[in-house]
Amino acid sequence: MIGVLAEDDEKEVVEEFFELFKTSWEYYQEGKYYDVLLCSGELSGQENAALLILYGSSRKEADARFGIEWRGRRGIVELDWKGGRFPVFRGVSILKQEKSAFLRVCPSKEPCGVMLGNGAPLVARIGYDLFEEIEFLLRSRQPSGFALAPALEMHISILRELMIGSEISFTEIPPAPYGYDFIVCLTHDIDFAGIRNHKLDHTMFGFLYRALVKSGLDAARGKSGWEKAWKNLLAAFSLPAVHLGIVKDFWIQFDRYLELEKGMKSTFFFLPYKGVPGENEGGGAPLRRASKYDVGDLQGIVSGLISEGCEIGLHGIDAWHDPVKARSEAERISSVTGHRVKGVRMHWLYFAAASPGILEEAGLSYDSTMGYNDAVGFCAGTAQVFRPPGAQELLELPLTIQDTAMFYSGRMDLGEKEAFALCKDIIGKVGTFGGALVINWHDRSLAPERLWGDFYEGLLKEIKCYRVCSCTAFEATEWFRKRRAVRFTEVDGGDGTRRLKIERVEKGQGPGLKLRLYGGWDAGGEAKDSGKGYREMPLREDMELPIPPEAAKRVKIFPTGFTG
Repeated sequence: MIGVLAEDDEKEVVEEFFELFKTSWEYYQEGKYYDVLLCSGELSGQENAALLILYGSSRKEADARFGIEWRGRRGIVELDWKGGRFPVFRGVSILKQEKSAFLRVCPSKEPCGVMLGNGAPLVARIGYDLFEEIEFLLRSRQPSGFALAPALEMHISILRELMIGSEISFTEIPPAPYGYDFIVCLTHDIDFAGIRNHKLDHTMFGFLYRALVKSGLDAARGKSGWEKAWKNLLAAFSLPAVHLGIVKDFWIQFDRYLELEKGMKSTFFFLPYKGVPGENEGGGAPLRRASKYDVGDLQGIVSGLISEGCEIGLHGIDAWHDPVKARSEAERISSVTGHRVKGVRMHWLYFAAASPGILEEAGLSYDSTMGYNDAVGFCAGTAQVFRPPGAQELLELPLTIQDTAMFYSGRMDLGEKEAFALCKDIIGKVGTFGGALVINWHDRSLAPERLWGDFYEGLLKEIKCYRVCSCTAFEATEWFRKRRAVRFTEVDGGDGTRRLKIERVEKGQGPGLKLRLYGGWDAGGEAKDSGKGYREMPLREDMELPIPPEAAKRVKIFPTGFTG
């Protein structure tokens, strides 16, 4: 059991952190023994634990008691842990215990995390404010320069590894279904629904420039091939026939998506109104943000997607700032689908601090707006679904990889080889940490002038190299909601022992949860050895496990030079 000693104003973040690191914990109760005591405030001096972890970027009274030397303070830095880097945004302190350091500032190598191990308790001092970091990540988003760093997952990993290194026995429900490495959500923002809707406007002239000019320039500099340039040239010259209805509209690619994604599930986000650009933070949004299609005219397409098992969501216009408009926009999509819309992604990723509460007030179950327009990666430092600050029930499904962010000029402007290497790195990290890999491939991205279909097909093949659970966006958030509902409780075993009771494991369809066991847990032979330092088993309803002997009897003294 982890006991948490935190400030009152940190409690909302503490509780969300332990929905992401799903393990047994409670707020510190004076006089009670804990395997781990995690402290972000000041100690009283009466704490009883096998492992004491002290977080903070400023000097603490306990530093003198445990002989921790502290100096200086810095702002945003990158830290090195076990060869991996991650950012800290709210300040760090430098700790002088050089030989016991396991966490260091880059590139200076100055210690920011040290281990003191001369008896019980073992003491780990970490020179940043954990819950301030978590709040920043979930509320403010990482700057795009740090997009590839799963910073929140690194915070969890450090805590987990300290517990493993101290030979603490604990359980965890990982953020991936039993039998899978992670969840994948294929999503599509429907911004155009055909080039025939665009006549002598910004979109049409942009298409012609990119098809006739930029495509050739990209081929000349090796960013794309001459075959694409030729296809774009032919598409540009066929445009009059498309407008006359003689040639099929090459921007309508719904059937192609169903073909490429066969055996997988996807979510399509449709705009609710034609000709409404909405508002940005400064007032009226640019006119080109307005849709040129009416969702009511796409009844046949929408019905066909639903019949194939796809989810239809709202691509919101003003839902991000106005609950009345949010409800109206959702009802507009529902009038076409015949079903209540569960989720939203905002057009152009407009969002604000108040948006989660507004979307929840409008009756939406999840949002999938948190992502980058100019980068790919971990906007919140994680691929896990989480409850954003300001919401009570609404969950956030963060966007991981977006096509236009990678390929557009003025954004990352990557070639396909470079972009694929980047995606492969992100997929590997999600494979390591779990969560939901959320891809956004826009409706026209398979067609001229983008022609990103081959890349998308290769991306899907790379994803399938892992054990992936394919879900719609709503199914993914509901799986995480099921995981969040589980509760750990310690109960009296009746024979002088204690038992861990795992409750509120919901029945129902969909992939199940899994339980990881670290240390000396007795699961009756049901748990399988992973070969990675833990055993794993499916999580059943109302499980009870005998708690191993308390960690204080098995304290391991860390050797000098402990590295995590």
